[in-house]
Amino acid sequence: MKFQHFSHHHKLIFREAYEEEYECAGCLDVINGPAYICEDEGFAMHKVCAAMPPQIQKDAFHPHPLKFKLVDIIVCDACRRFSANYIIYKCIYCEFNLDFKCAVAIINDENEIAKRDDEDLRRTTTPHFSHPHQLTRCKVSPMSELGENIFKTFWQSSKLKCVACKLEVQGTLSFICLPCKFLIHESCMNDMPMQVLSSPFHPHHILHPRPFFNAREQVRCYACRKKVNGFSFYCNTCDADFHVSCAKYRTRATKHSCHPHNLLQLGKSIIKGISCHACGRKTCNDSIFSCRKCDFNVHPKCIPLPSSFEHKRHLHPLTLTSPFAEDDSRDYYCDMCETERNPEIHVYYCAECNYIAHIDCVLSEVLEPPEEMLLDPQRMEENFHDGSLGSEMILSVSFHPHPLIRNDDYEEETIFVCDRCEELCIGSRYSCKLCFFDLDNKCATSKDETQKVREVKTIVNHFSHPHLITRCKIGILQTEPDFDLTCMACRQRLCGIIYA
Repeated sequence: MKFQHFSHHHKLIFREAYEEEYECAGCLDVINGPAYICEDEGFAMHKVCAAMPPQIQKDAFHPHPLKFKLVDIIVCDACRRFSANYIIYKCIYCEFNLDFKCAVAIINDENEIAKRDDEDLRRTTTPHFSHPHQLTRCKVSPMSELGENIFKTFWQSSKLKCVACKLEVQGTLSFICLPCKFLIHESCMNDMPMQVLSSPFHPHHILHPRPFFNAREQVRCYACRKKVNGFSFYCNTCDADFHVSCAKYRTRATKHSCHPHNLLQLGKSIIKGISCHACGRKTCNDSIFSCRKCDFNVHPKCIPLPSSFEHKRHLHPLTLTSPFAEDDSRDYYCDMCETERNPEIHVYYCAECNYIAHIDCVLSEVLEPPEEMLLDPQRMEENFHDGSLGSEMILSVSFHPHPLIRNDDYEEETIFVCDRCEELCIGSRYSCKLCFFDLDNKCATSKDETQKVREVKTIVNHFSHPHLITRCKIGILQTEPDFDLTCMACRQRLCGIIYA
């Protein structure tokens, strides 16, 4: 028996469909039993779904006629569910929409619609500072394979994510603006703070929310460097924007001898595309230690963190473990400080009793590199004077914890700032591969222990240049008189203290 359905251009054959062979184009459920099928294009419908008319009229439910429409994403005005449908029913005169399942329920029995309704899904529209249009409350239903294909066609995306927390919204109560493809969890919208007092990425200033309505310029998050869509938290003093999830990001600052500043421990939701300064790898699914001030990043495996640690507050040895979360739990806590932790970052873990602790809680003292990383300064100095180590010489000094490697860059005329004399230099230098530390030849071989080494470089961001610039002395004119440097502002020859 052949049947011509209004939604398909081929005739359908009525036959038995095997389990999981087809999805119904109407209700989107898997067909198991007799159905109308077009084998050429894989189109199929249940018999009861195929019996639905192209137009329905139920004055008791809606005063206007509802006509079918093919392939659309809607919030159903009966059940308040957001879904992608092959067939929907849309009012001819107003913005009333029904998904196919609700339309079938209304045709068969008007009381059946109550079975799909939910007390929490009453029709609600509300304004919010994060978006210029009214947002509609709905529940995002899990999608079938056909529904996911329709959704990808309209939204050019495979996942529905909240613009605030960046987590998926399927199966949750959310607010949506369909024309703008804007989705936000109801919990995120209700719990949205009007200010963030102490963000780990920007602890010194208060962050306030601001919307982006048709922003002309691309705005990027100061923390993760990704594009900001919808709205952000903003520091007016520093002109810096943050994703909501980044502004409220849970992380811990750890002090390590590989870098003069505190290092934030970041998880995989932020570190995409960040390269490690030690090994150079960009593809990393684990956490990373990062100094956002200096743009210094290093994997936990690339710095001397002990793989196991015996702590006085726990009976068993604790092992450094990759990011993980406890099963069936959305609340993650450190058992040492009893504060909420981020499941994306490395922890110390005890397998015997499921004890979990932050890295900085376990290693409260300043971390020192292992002995094999440090070489004898006296022996290195002797080797330097007799030239036995050559151009690839490794040097160890008392005022820096890591080995320094000789770089001969005379041909490239590399300019750098010496971290001991703070002068702008050119040519060969001794560099640390684990942090931004450079010495010129004079300071590297000097025996003067009274000369201080600056603890922190003064690095600033200036509107006149796309990169960070460093405060230093212009000593290069004494060593290289032929090297002509002029100020980019006044065009005069440089002298004294400059930024380079």
